[in-house]
Amino acid sequence: MLTTRRSFLIGGLAVTAAVPLSSRAVRAAAAFGGADERVLVVLQLGGGNDALNTVVPHRQDAYYKSRPTLALARSALHRLDDDFGLHPSLGGLAPLFAEGRAALVHGVGYPKPDRSHFRSMEIWHTADPVRPPGSRGWLGRIADELAERAPGSLPALHVGDGDLPLALRAERSFTPTVRGAEGLALRANAAASGETRAALLDRAASSEPRRELEFLRSAARTTYRAAERMSALAAKRSAVVYPNSKLGERLGLIAKLVAGGFGTRVFHVELAGFDTHSRQAPVHAALLAELGDALSAFQRDLEAQGVGRRVVTLVFSEFGRRVEENGSKGTDHGAAAPVLVCGGNVRPGLHGTPPDLERLVDGDVPFTTDFRGLYASLERDWLGVERTTDVTPVPLFA
Repeated sequence: MLTTRRSFLIGGLAVTAAVPLSSRAVRAAAAFGGADERVLVVLQLGGGNDALNTVVPHRQDAYYKSRPTLALARSALHRLDDDFGLHPSLGGLAPLFAEGRAALVHGVGYPKPDRSHFRSMEIWHTADPVRPPGSRGWLGRIADELAERAPGSLPALHVGDGDLPLALRAERSFTPTVRGAEGLALRANAAASGETRAALLDRAASSEPRRELEFLRSAARTTYRAAERMSALAAKRSAVVYPNSKLGERLGLIAKLVAGGFGTRVFHVELAGFDTHSRQAPVHAALLAELGDALSAFQRDLEAQGVGRRVVTLVFSEFGRRVEENGSKGTDHGAAAPVLVCGGNVRPGLHGTPPDLERLVDGDVPFTTDFRGLYASLERDWLGVERTTDVTPVPLFA
């Protein structure tokens, strides 16, 4: 299907719509989707997280030999089992594992790993390690299917800065971007806002083909209503206290939307800064503290509001990092890494093939679990949509 991409700003929400050049895709905005259905939150650790200092193989001598300054003392770790422990800054995550609400899959990656941030992220975002990226991401395909089931809904939402991620780009639906709770309020000094609304909803636009204009107006109507509903939900008090961080704020907003029955089924959020080539230790510790504390608060918030079993959170990075530290007390781009999955329905514990640091490939931990198998499980077993790939699903749920 041919598409053309359009962007506009409504009430603090940046909307990018891949407008289908087909009248079949133009639907009247009527509802926001099922408010009691399962939800997927995808949390991207941008930059390539150092997996070996996140989930530490503390019984392997090669770990300490390879990292004379970065290796973490066994006594400081949060124990997962006899072989692995979490970084000292991840104290917030330790109770989730102890209580059976977190799972970790070792060695996740893809064949012929690419150490380029851009190419590796394209692969994760499109679920295709072979072909160049097209116009749609793996979450965009999910959004298209969900939108087809519930015309006029907002099946997906990007919570963060910057452009819409490739993962969320769709062909038959549109996804707004919101920076956080502070970006939701519809502007009250409505001169500019009113003009924008009139242009989108009422005026003829000779420069736009009729089908595109109809689609954009439909998208705008839905987004105005979404912004109003989101503002009301964002104003409510959280059930728990979140850490004072961007990630905490964004996950707190997602929890309010889920618990408030907003109806969005797929959320994407990012924590960046993991490209730790030099002086890694303090930067990595701070990032993992932000991650662990925010995720812990998010899970406790969902459970306090009675929706903990409706939400699964996938935490991934585009690749891991080298086993050996470099001369700048950092680590360079690597290959496979563990993936974290949190939620009340996950199959808890550690899964997959643990890394053996005596058996590396080109200095990297090799992949033993194809990431597309995780996607297939989330699609088929969690969201109940068609699978993106023929790769065998990894059993993620109890």
